[in-house]
Amino acid sequence: MDGFKQTISETNEVGIPQGSVISPLLANIALHGMEDAVLSQFARNRVKVIRYADDFIITSKLLEDILKAKKIVEDFLKSINLELSEAKTRIGHSLKPIQTNNNQIGFDFLGFHFKNIKTSIHKGVKTTRGVMQTFRQISSPSKESLMNHKRALKKILRDHKTTPLGALITKLSSTISG
Repeated sequence: MDGFKQTISETNEVGIPQGSVISPLLANIALHGMEDAVLSQFARNRVKVIRYADDFIITSKLLEDILKAKKIVEDFLKSINLELSEAKTRIGHSLKPIQTNNNQIGFDFLGFHFKNIKTSIHKGVKTTRGVMQTFRQISSPSKESLMNHKRALKKILRDHKTTPLGALITKLSSTISG
């Protein structure tokens, strides 16, 4: 046993493994109705809920609406024995820094960072109704996603130091292109 590492594996007694194939389906089943619970408390188009499996964002023009929506979500989750992760929950602004978000502009969602920048009305974006606005939306990979991608590339390069160049390029290109 000298040359072998001993590992202790902890298994969950209840539930399914995180990241399993069925996990997104179960998240959708558990959170079904959350959007309706939030949207029913506000006038039309006052808040928007964007959800992907168990990740979601709630957008509004008013901070009071965001805080009210957060309370509604907390109550909904409490009714199904779940809770918001305080470590992952952020309240931010896409155009200006605010203290509740460590003075950062924008937000991260699904591996991308979204923020708005001020521009002249001639270079801004149009609303769905064709009205010009004085900002542009910028989306880019989040810092965390970039770090994870670089870490994966470094691992490939470290693990394949003696691999022929053609095979290394194939391995790297499959990782780079996703």
